[in-house]
Formats: sequence, structure tokens, C-alpha cells
Amino acid sequence: MSTSKETTHQSVQEKLAAYFERSVATVGQYADVIEHRYARPALEIFAENFRERPIMMTFLAILAALAALPILSFVGISVFVISSITFFAAVATVLACIVAESIIISIGICTLCSLVLVAIIVTTFFFFIYSMLRFILLVHSEGGSGVMEWAFETRQHFLSARPEGHEFDVSATMTDHRSPESKVNARDSDPGDQ
Repeated sequence: MSTSKETTHQSVQEKLAAYFERSVATVGQYADVIEHRYARPALEIFAENFRERPIMMTFLAILAALAALPILSFVGISVFVISSITFFAAVATVLACIVAESIIISIGICTLCSLVLVAIIVTTFFFFIYSMLRFILLVHSEGGSGVMEWAFETRQHFLSARPEGHEFDVSATMTDHRSPESKVNARDSDPGDQ
């Protein structure tokens, strides 16, 4: 098992060495191209011009040496400023999105809370109207006992569960759903009243 690890390790090292050698060869080729096409011709032109105009070329060499640091600083500072502006713009965009979403969520929550309040008010109003109409109908049809029946019904609306052992007697709360005219006619024809 150790031999297979060693051979695998050696093959990996050989592949890395071959890749490194190809990379070195590629870099060497590019360096040769830069040296032969740009650097040597520039040095030859500089040397030739220095022989013809030594004061002018000395001035240009000193100027290039002195200008290198400010030019590099300008490029570096420019890159830093652009990077900083981009970073701050990204942060500001994220913060703006968070603020906008917070405002939208706040409006949504306030809307839902106001809808709950409206639903409570409307439900209370409808229950009050129903209760009053039921009260009027029960008092009109049952008289004084209608008040007790209305109180019992209203209490049952508010109590979700009936107490144990309490059975609702349907016969005690039966309502006469006949019209008032038929009740009057029934009283007029009742022989017990004569």
C-alpha cells in the first residue's frame, strides 16, 4: 500500500514539475519577446540619443526617475478611490434596500393591525345589531319571558363551552313563530277566555 502511495506521490510530483517547466518556458518566451521587441530597441535608442544630446537625455532620465513615484501614486490612489466608491455604493445600495424593505414591512404590519381593528369594530357592530333585533323579536313574541330567553342566548354567544351537567331545555325556550295576527286570532277563538 505504501508503494502505491509513493508511486502516486511521485507521479503527482512529476506532473507538477512538468507543468512548472512549461510555465517557466512560456514566461521565458514572453520575456524574450519583450526584451527583443521593446527593451533592447528602447535602450539602443536611449544610448544613441544620449550620445547625440547628453544634456537633454540626462534631463529626461532624471524626469522619468522623479516622475515614476508620483505616477505610480496617482494610479494607486485612483484605483483605491474607485474601489472605495464602488464599495460604499454597494453598501449604500444594501442599506437602501434594507430601509425600503423595513418601510414596506412596517406599512404592511400597520395595515394588518388596522384591518384587525376594523374587523373587531364591524363584528361588534353586527353582533349588537343582531342582538338588538333578536331582543326585539323575542320580547315582541314572548313578552316578559323573551327578556330571559334573550339574556340566556346572549350569554351562550359569549361562553364557548356550556357548563358540565347543564343541559339546554329546548322546550323551555321554544318560540312561537306565528305572526302576531294569528296569535290575536287564536286568542279570540280560545274558549277559555270567554
